[in-house]
Amino acid sequence: MQLLNLKARYPGAALITGASSGIGEVFARRLAAEGVDLVLVARRRDRLAALAAELTQAHGVAAYPIGMDLARAGSGAEVKGIVETHGIEVGILVNNAGFGSLGIFTRLEPDREAAMVDLNCRAGVELTSCFAPAMVKRRNGAIIFVSSLAAFQPTPFFSTYGATKSFNLFFAEGLWAELRPHGVDVLALCPGFTRSEFQEAAGLKTPQNVRWDEPEDVVETGLLALGKGPSVVHGLKNKGVSHLHRFLSRRAMARLSHWIRLKELNGNWRTRPE
Repeated sequence: MQLLNLKARYPGAALITGASSGIGEVFARRLAAEGVDLVLVARRRDRLAALAAELTQAHGVAAYPIGMDLARAGSGAEVKGIVETHGIEVGILVNNAGFGSLGIFTRLEPDREAAMVDLNCRAGVELTSCFAPAMVKRRNGAIIFVSSLAAFQPTPFFSTYGATKSFNLFFAEGLWAELRPHGVDVLALCPGFTRSEFQEAAGLKTPQNVRWDEPEDVVETGLLALGKGPSVVHGLKNKGVSHLHRFLSRRAMARLSHWIRLKELNGNWRTRPE
């Protein structure tokens, strides 16, 4: 682990969403090791409280758990209110919370698909709107959006998730250009298959020939890339996949992705929604 002097680069606490497991939890552990105070946000407050206590004891940092469903409109403003009540200044914002669902779109639960857009997209916009103005005023801060390799091409049978991650990617890259003159670093972090609880929750079965990435490596890639560009893809193979759209049309990419995902649905090329 390379020390990155993040506490000095971005004074204040790191607010991390989806911090109860996976990439979000690893961000919390990695930033705590750098001596950065934490605000941990997720639905599972019991996990957050245990993690906060562990990191405070291990690294001497202040860690504040906030149990909150960020898919609910107005939750970002509530988080901001809690943070301000404690007199916390946010120097790093990690928009990581999100989920996916695999399946034929017309057979998926409409409310869950809409909630995915709320959590994966709206929550990040809302939280960024809450905390970016103060960063601009201080002329210092960092905002990370955890996007995905799925952001670079159409993703049949995973359509809502892929679209939300494309939103994260382009929103982050746009903000990077807007905020960099004001001293605020913005980054879209795009991992591929990463070992976490996400796959099980989404109903994904990772092909046997796919190499898993470790969340610790993904987080390190993101932190090392901060301030160097608008986005980063973790892993050499993933970087190659992210460039396929330069050589294939979106139509071709959609058909290729369709064929790959059908294997996970135990279907074939003739499968059609009911």
